[in-house]
Amino acid sequence: MNIQQLKYFIEVANTENLSAAARNLFVTQPTLSLAIKKMESELNTALFNHTDKPFQLTDTGVYLYENGQRVVNEFDDLVTQIYNMNETPKKKQIRLGMTTLFAVQFMKEISQFLASHPETELIIKQEGSPVLQKMLEQNEIDIGLISFPNLYPETLSMEPLETTNKGYHVHVVIPEDNPLSTRSELTFKDLKGQRFSSLSTNFMIGRLLVDRARNYGFEPNIVLYNDDLQVLIHSVKKNNSICLLPIEYYEVGKSDNLKWIPLRDKFDYFPIGIALRKDYHLTEDLSEFIDIIKKN
Repeated sequence: MNIQQLKYFIEVANTENLSAAARNLFVTQPTLSLAIKKMESELNTALFNHTDKPFQLTDTGVYLYENGQRVVNEFDDLVTQIYNMNETPKKKQIRLGMTTLFAVQFMKEISQFLASHPETELIIKQEGSPVLQKMLEQNEIDIGLISFPNLYPETLSMEPLETTNKGYHVHVVIPEDNPLSTRSELTFKDLKGQRFSSLSTNFMIGRLLVDRARNYGFEPNIVLYNDDLQVLIHSVKKNNSICLLPIEYYEVGKSDNLKWIPLRDKFDYFPIGIALRKDYHLTEDLSEFIDIIKKN
């Protein structure tokens, strides 16, 4: 799902009429209809029903509509800010890669750096740690705040963080009506035969599920791959599945009728660190950014 599809969906929800929405968006009805069907296919859920009258939102549709408007507004504001930047002198840049979780955990330090370095532009790329490590190795970002293990030890150096946030602990998110929800902890052996909603292998936990399940002699039954926290939480409830997530996400993703149970495994904890290319020349700004991050 991309931002254009989201705008299409919101306009259809507002007008409750495909023809009117297409006219307002300056697209054809077939184009708009295909975009909505593609969204529903990607999200594996219906966004509209037509029982009483056309284009009435389902529960999932209401959730996407309410949260999607905020996303669209923030995106449009971001585009405006970028256009405005073209009118100001070019700033020094730091290209930072980090996961969504780390962006939340280190937001105070990031804000502190931006306030104290107005002449420096911090460009943040959010992806899973395996993707970010590859981007760093290919010189697409300058620094990564990412989780171990180091997948490119010959070209990347990673320094563990000894801060308030040192890493994340893997938990199993599970519906309360699942028999496993009464357990105080779970192992991969316990998870055999379950349906999974999972992060993709762009994330360490997505790789963990596939690799460790196979080590225990089974292929995980993954009914949905998605890298969005809220989509995964919704899928756990809708698809009667379970999901592996960091417990550090709990306050953001907590939901009624779900349990977060510790996973007990030799890879149930992922330390995080600051990653740089071994041949990278550390600038003064970047050195100061690292010092601020270490104060977390």
